[in-house]
Amino acid sequence: MRRTIVQAVAGAAVVAATVTACGSGDSNGSNGASGSSAAASSGAGAPSSAGQGAANGAAGQVNSAIEQALQQSPLTFEPQKADLTDKGKQTLDQIAKALQGNDVKITVATHAGYPDAQQAKTLSEKRAQAIATDLEGHGVAKDRVKEEATGSEKAQGDQALNTQISVAR
Repeated sequence: MRRTIVQAVAGAAVVAATVTACGSGDSNGSNGASGSSAAASSGAGAPSSAGQGAANGAAGQVNSAIEQALQQSPLTFEPQKADLTDKGKQTLDQIAKALQGNDVKITVATHAGYPDAQQAKTLSEKRAQAIATDLEGHGVAKDRVKEEATGSEKAQGDQALNTQISVAR
């Protein structure tokens, strides 16, 4: 029983240290539960994987921030356009803030539901470039943003207006 308590306290200390280390650069103060769950799932009980745990914690925090930003304001485009809306720019601002102070890479998947495959691919590429350029303007290095312009291969109709952003694997 005593051993279980000691292990639990030691595990909690590692989680607290990881959350503190990973969240110290967070300027919006949103490091609460999402930072804890990311650190808790990063193998905190294995001392030999401390560096990997910190990297997984940063990726988990970035992923949570991306999901939250996209849930509050999905990143969409108007039909036949590659211009970012003001709401889209605000969403990307939140994502750029989450990418500060770490080296996490992301994937941006854009679509365009034209029946003509080449026209869809071209518009999808322009949308991906608009996002990458905006993030670069916020200090995110271009090599940290993988553009995945799918054209009309993966989405049609209104679904093609939506953009997916995720932590690169």
